[in-house]
Amino acid sequence: MENASCLYAGGPVIKKLKIGASIARGVMTLENTAGGLLPCTTTSAVGSYGVTLDAGTYSTVQGDTEGVVSVDIRPHNVIRARISGGATEGTDLTTLSNTSQSTGGTVVSDADVGSADMDSGTVWRLVADGQTSDEERIVTTHSGGTSFTVTVPFLQDLEVGDEFLFSPYSIGSDGNGNVQTTAAFTEANGAIASGTGVVAAVVEVITRGPGNSYVDFVNGDHALNFAVS
Repeated sequence: MENASCLYAGGPVIKKLKIGASIARGVMTLENTAGGLLPCTTTSAVGSYGVTLDAGTYSTVQGDTEGVVSVDIRPHNVIRARISGGATEGTDLTTLSNTSQSTGGTVVSDADVGSADMDSGTVWRLVADGQTSDEERIVTTHSGGTSFTVTVPFLQDLEVGDEFLFSPYSIGSDGNGNVQTTAAFTEANGAIASGTGVVAAVVEVITRGPGNSYVDFVNGDHALNFAVS
């Protein structure tokens, strides 16, 4: 993960923060416990100060150098994560090959839609090179192991063999509310059900190919996003 931009103007605010466990670069932090920041979990970044800009090593040995990481602590940073096709970093997204013509342009059919509920996620059509998209739609009905249905039709009929990609994330729908990380916490898991993971606000889903699509989001549980009562 990396900081792609910020919702508000102004330069980075980089702090050196103490850690309570070893943390890799490009990982969201977790609230300060065990003597310092921890790496996030796949489903929680509560009390996060942001994404690490470098790696830090933690030690409990007296006399060792104290572990710290650099973090841009602005609470409205837009974090960019590659969307992985599973829990393992670097996995390609599943490519769907449409198995039934849809003259209305609303139903993408393929058993590979799987069983994880993608309602409110995004499905997008690949163009001939298989690496870019010409249009995307929000999934409104997921029939497990069968198809995705969208309310807003694709511009053209969906023919047998047309290729699509999908993810559980979207902007302007229920898929806006969460982003789940992969096992090493550096990418977004694109194979989980929509609406699970770290509390987040999706800013954009960058719909490209199986290995180079991304989700941009703001962490909703940032330590400096103060609650107002």
